[in-house]
Amino acid sequence: MTTRRDLEETLALLWRTKQPGRRGPRGSLTLDQIVGTAIDIANAEGVAGVSMRKVAERLGVTTMSLYRYVPGKDDLLDLMFDMAAGLPDTSDWPSDWRGALAAYARAMRELLRSRSWMLDIPLNGPPMGPNDLAWMEAGLAPLADGGLTEGEMVGVLMLLTGYVMNEVRQEVSMTRAAPQTGVTYEEWGRVYNAMLAKVVADGQHPTLARLVAAGAFEDDPAGPDADFEYGLSFLLDGIEALVRERREAERGDGPDAAATETGSVQE
Repeated sequence: MTTRRDLEETLALLWRTKQPGRRGPRGSLTLDQIVGTAIDIANAEGVAGVSMRKVAERLGVTTMSLYRYVPGKDDLLDLMFDMAAGLPDTSDWPSDWRGALAAYARAMRELLRSRSWMLDIPLNGPPMGPNDLAWMEAGLAPLADGGLTEGEMVGVLMLLTGYVMNEVRQEVSMTRAAPQTGVTYEEWGRVYNAMLAKVVADGQHPTLARLVAAGAFEDDPAGPDADFEYGLSFLLDGIEALVRERREAERGDGPDAAATETGSVQE
């Protein structure tokens, strides 16, 4: 039977407004000590190595005493993610919105690459912790004067954050698999193209076969950094087009304004 989590309690834990329970010795631990110890374990062994028992052993207390502070491992993982995220350093970010969003994406990428175990923590809901919200603010602030609706601002941030997490997850997964596959990230394009060439010549995948014949998958051995920057630029181009459209509409000189004046939209 699955126990339903109390989201209000989770929020109180993240913001340190929840008082420890009565069980166990008072004042022997702090929530930050517990979470910090769990992060140390994750840094060394990954999320799979984190357990309430192991954290308790590191701190020299009983496992049951931890439950005065943290209801269970799911809450501990949420706390670990928020603490490990830290506060974004925006001091040297560019002042223009595009430059700031690029800096946001690169900073998040470096964080996740340095602590890749964060990607193994299940996302049980939207960000709620103080550090997570600080990252959200850092990503939303550059869009504040871009003419986007509030809903569009959230959508842009979700799209950009999802891109960063997906790219890092792919890089980490392929790097972790290299000892078993014998193929590095940079080598996969060439290997993949050669493997596909053996199975797509049957006429069932004509478009894919065309790409394989052209060597499309083996033409980019640049590595994860170049791949990330290419995708980021592509994504920012799309956001820029949306910002431009909204600003033109505000000025009344965009396609929407023209359509309104004529009473019709040209097909």
